[in-house]
Amino acid sequence: MNIYPNFCHSKRRRSFTCERSSQSRNLLFNSAPVVVVCAFVAALLPTLVFAQELPKGWRRPSKTAVSDKWRMKSPTRFLTVEGDFDGDGRSDIAELLVNPSTKQLALFVRLSSDQKWQLLDKPYAMGDFDRFGIDYVKPGKYETACGKGYGDWACAHEEPEWLKLARPAIDFFYTESSDSIFYWDQNTKRFREVVMSD
Repeated sequence: MNIYPNFCHSKRRRSFTCERSSQSRNLLFNSAPVVVVCAFVAALLPTLVFAQELPKGWRRPSKTAVSDKWRMKSPTRFLTVEGDFDGDGRSDIAELLVNPSTKQLALFVRLSSDQKWQLLDKPYAMGDFDRFGIDYVKPGKYETACGKGYGDWACAHEEPEWLKLARPAIDFFYTESSDSIFYWDQNTKRFREVVMSD
């Protein structure tokens, strides 16, 4: 009786068992590079997604352009906001981008559901870039410019006196001046702007 079942006792059995062991070793070593490559790609995946192609003609601001002291209060320099804006359970991203050829800046957003960049507001002159920024808005209740009594213009487009957010939103502001909140309207399936101050 063979008490060592893994040993090759007969020539025929030895040949079969050793050949099978050799095949297993080859499979193990040949698979190793594949496993390493897969792990490497998985680790890089978030970076690859984030580095996706930007809208044509637009780019992220240079480091020197965002060195103002007030920007240091945010780890993103008030240039990027991430959150589940449309409530589909996946993270979306908003970015403040610049266009060197037209000398403009603008707010863009990309939803995970379609991966397409959307222009949320009109482009602004690049000369005002040092005062524009975006920030994360938590779900909650916020008094709008209409509710604060800024004038008829603030309520001209059926703006609410209080904005109730069930999901994160984007605050687009001009330092020490105006700001608006862009939020996803579940009924129209579009972003809507509500002026908060002027």
